[in-house]
Amino acid sequence: RLRRRHVITMPDTQPLAAARAKKFVVDNFLVLGFCLALTIGLSAPAAGTTIAGWSSGGWSIVQTIAVIIIFIISGATLKTEEIAQALQSGRGALAYGLVSILGVTPLLGFIHINIPYTPVQFRYGLALFCAVPTTLTSGVTLVRNAKGNVALALMLTVSTNLLGVFTVPFYFNAIARSGSSTLGTSASGRDMGSQAVDLLVKLLCTILVPICAGKIAREMIPVIAERAAKHKQELTLTNNSCLIIVVWMSISKSAKQLLSTDAGSIFLVIFAGIATHVVFLAINYGATGALGISGPERVASVMMSSQKTLPVA
Repeated sequence: RLRRRHVITMPDTQPLAAARAKKFVVDNFLVLGFCLALTIGLSAPAAGTTIAGWSSGGWSIVQTIAVIIIFIISGATLKTEEIAQALQSGRGALAYGLVSILGVTPLLGFIHINIPYTPVQFRYGLALFCAVPTTLTSGVTLVRNAKGNVALALMLTVSTNLLGVFTVPFYFNAIARSGSSTLGTSASGRDMGSQAVDLLVKLLCTILVPICAGKIAREMIPVIAERAAKHKQELTLTNNSCLIIVVWMSISKSAKQLLSTDAGSIFLVIFAGIATHVVFLAINYGATGALGISGPERVASVMMSSQKTLPVA
């Protein structure tokens, strides 16, 4: 009589561990990418500085291509029903976002301009940061990752950045005049006003036109809508990668100034920037709750109203 031997096999944990690692990287791709961009940008800025220096007619070639790709993908993945929902259920959130981004949050610039940061340029940098509109790229990506209303986020991005061309020079000039005249604020105001048309053209070419092109392609070529739905994760990672490249180049360009500045001053400005975002979040979260804005619309409105665009600044 043969005895049956029971062989106990241990499950292979390697595929499971690899799957968990992959999920972690995908879920946190943007944060991990920012950390990598910060590390490489500060430790080895030469490559990022060189690539950022490739320009033509005042346009940074790589950054412009990256931003255009982001918004083409955003338009190609934007569903018509999402736009209709943003216009119907998100009217209040859209109106609040416009007022908050262009009218309320810039008021903090009047506080920063009168705080004695050193060097004095930090005062004007933080004040200008408060005055500019919402982020061009990262906001939409973060809203998508947070399951917010992406169509509303796109509408806030386009509308506030186009309107910001006219509001930022006025607001920053008023803020700068309320502080000391160390940097010649009146000249700065005139310079910003003279650049308004160029800025408007750049925003139209890098945001509005790509979004419209992507959306039109989606509606006219059915296969694009099918592929966009099928490869949603890959498109999201492509968007995030383009944003990481832009951040990496920006950090690389500023690495020399950052590393030569007193550490205490840098930490103070970093703390001030974090505190500013916390105040933005508190104001917008409380105000949207008081106004009855909820769900994905609230997520989009709060997140977009609590960020500021560095390229415009």
